[in-house]
Amino acid sequence: MDSETPYSVLIVDDNTKNLQVLADILRSRDYKIAMAKDGLSALNFVARRKPDMVLLDIMMPDMDGFEVCRRLKSNTETRDIPVIFISALNDTGDKLRAFGSGGVDYITKPFQKEEVFARVNVHLELRRSHEELKKINEALNIEVRERKQAEKAVRKANQEITDSIQYAQMIQAALLPNPDHIRTYLPESFFIYMPKDLVGGDIFFTECFKDGCIIAVTDCTGHGVPGAFMTMIVFSALKRIITDEKCREPVQILKRLNFIVKTTLHQDTEYAVSDDGLDAAVCFLQPEEGILNFAGAKLPLFCTFDGDVTMIKGDRQSLGYKRSDLKFDFTPHTIRIRKGMNFYMASDGFEDQMGERKDRCGGLSPTSRGTPAACPYRRFGRKEFISLLGKISRFPFEQQKQRLLDAFCSYKGKLERQDDMTIAGFSPPIPESVRESPEDCRDFAIRT
Repeated sequence: MDSETPYSVLIVDDNTKNLQVLADILRSRDYKIAMAKDGLSALNFVARRKPDMVLLDIMMPDMDGFEVCRRLKSNTETRDIPVIFISALNDTGDKLRAFGSGGVDYITKPFQKEEVFARVNVHLELRRSHEELKKINEALNIEVRERKQAEKAVRKANQEITDSIQYAQMIQAALLPNPDHIRTYLPESFFIYMPKDLVGGDIFFTECFKDGCIIAVTDCTGHGVPGAFMTMIVFSALKRIITDEKCREPVQILKRLNFIVKTTLHQDTEYAVSDDGLDAAVCFLQPEEGILNFAGAKLPLFCTFDGDVTMIKGDRQSLGYKRSDLKFDFTPHTIRIRKGMNFYMASDGFEDQMGERKDRCGGLSPTSRGTPAACPYRRFGRKEFISLLGKISRFPFEQQKQRLLDAFCSYKGKLERQDDMTIAGFSPPIPESVRESPEDCRDFAIRT
């Protein structure tokens, strides 16, 4: 797919008005448009001329959209064409059928013009990036075999890869919540997001409503480009679960996320070639009720209060992998929020960082004749991380963020970063109506 060639999109809908509206939206962005009014016509068109994407209605005569999508995905010539369902059906079961048949996204009618373009553009750009990377790889293999102009070819390929990754970095950064927007709901908060490479496998997600706010931290398989592809899947799934399906309970969010990631990557089948997934921590804050609900898939929640640190462990169950149990019920934790409580969620990037500190080692080498024994590098560790949270929790949140970064850089020294690092810290605002009396200020419950 040449970067200067307009995208081609096939729109399938038995309603002429819907066809025209969608065609006008995409033509305004210079897409090439083809239209079909039923499933058979759509399949015949794709067999002759493969579009870059299919926008597919569900309710059509003779053959519904689910069957059209299944036939496209069962054909090796057409299975890579991304299919977005656009339907008036808003039931969760219909959405699950759509994704189960091979769709990459689901837009509910009536739709917004900018939403349609944004979703279409994201999936087309992902496909284009994938095709470009494949072409680069093929070009490199040819150059290696022929051993002609190898140095020039490698330099060109590296630049193209770097440019692609830099563009991917912009896409990934655009997915992250706006810190200024978050602070309108959580004035006392900070977020640290530090990919190991230009792009990474960590991502955090927030969604705020009238009755509360959801915060999620996820740590996907690997880092770099593979990790970044996983974050796109995870972010899209969280948006679907929380925004489209209006799911608020952390345990249900984790269960749905487990299902979507595993089935999207076909890791629920015997023929799956990948085995990728993620760990996650999800909180639902309800400040007006004075309640925080938490559930974790491997990742914990840390709570500091009056100098003490409590760790609420996540379940020993990751999401999306071949071995991840789709029937697993995650453990719900409910915390009564008290004034002065701080909460933290983090990927394992800080804890796993290797440092140049050698003060933990003692003793002498048996052959050194008085010289201190050589000390291997040590990871920072969870115990030290918990201790650090206790020390910084008394400071304002902007200072907490800086103190965490200073501690990380000081410990790492000149060593290489081990992994992506993400930390979310916040203290929910508590209304006067739910604030505690002085005598029970330490009596907060963690219910499971």
